[in-house]
Amino acid sequence: TNFESEKSSKEFANLYAKDGLRGGHIIKLGPGNDAAAFEALKAYPNGMQVGGGINSENAMQYLEAGASHVIVTSYVFHNGKIDFERL
Repeated sequence: TNFESEKSSKEFANLYAKDGLRGGHIIKLGPGNDAAAFEALKAYPNGMQVGGGINSENAMQYLEAGASHVIVTSYVFHNGKIDFERL
């Protein structure tokens, strides 16, 4: 479900960490979301996955910032088919 909240991504990450919820997704929808994503990753290192514009050139920075996994769906799929060269 998409919604807007007055809480920051960091606040949600802290809540997930407190409750022991591992594997929550940070999805960067559109431009200008990097700072919020990095803030959440810092708040819950290795507890959150991140996706949205992730590719071979920037994936490592998210992993180094604390992402447990990167979601690369848009990078790997083209015209509804897997581009195996990008795996």
